[in-house]
Amino acid sequence: MHHKRGITVFAAVVAFAATVAAAATAGKPVIFDHESFVDGPNPSSWCGVVDGTEVTTGTFTFRQDASGAFHATQQQTSIFTASATGKSLEVSAAGVDMGAGVDNGDGTMTFTEKQAGLAVTFKVPNGPILKAANGKPLLGAGVIDDVATFDIATGDLVSFQETVHGPHPQRDGVDVCTPTVAYLTS
Repeated sequence: MHHKRGITVFAAVVAFAATVAAAATAGKPVIFDHESFVDGPNPSSWCGVVDGTEVTTGTFTFRQDASGAFHATQQQTSIFTASATGKSLEVSAAGVDMGAGVDNGDGTMTFTEKQAGLAVTFKVPNGPILKAANGKPLLGAGVIDDVATFDIATGDLVSFQETVHGPHPQRDGVDVCTPTVAYLTS
């Protein structure tokens, strides 16, 4: 459920490293990376209550130009299958991340990033999106804007600001475990 943030952090680290390198050596080629993956089946526990297995698949594309501007797309789907009932739950996300880094001239670099897309859905495979106790669909979508400043010499994060637009169950404190566990165990 936390894979998108990992991809975002990966994109920022790659962008940071490549931008610092590009600043040091002019004419660096454009970076392009595309990967697909399958992880599992692995033993897992849903919300610490339901035992089962999980398989995660996804694709990731990262492009960066010589100026340090980057564009990343990602799609990921995890299928959790409960051992006791055989019922499956699909958790998926897809989106685009765009940003650039600017050397501040004071030994720091600031990256701005815009993430947009479907942050997460909790649904029956080939079926409906499950609903929270308040009747709203268990999904997150929208835009997240980040501004992160790093120390160029150490790579340490100096400051970070984030602005979120749109619903996101985990950020909004929505209980995703009760309805998903109820579905998996019924």
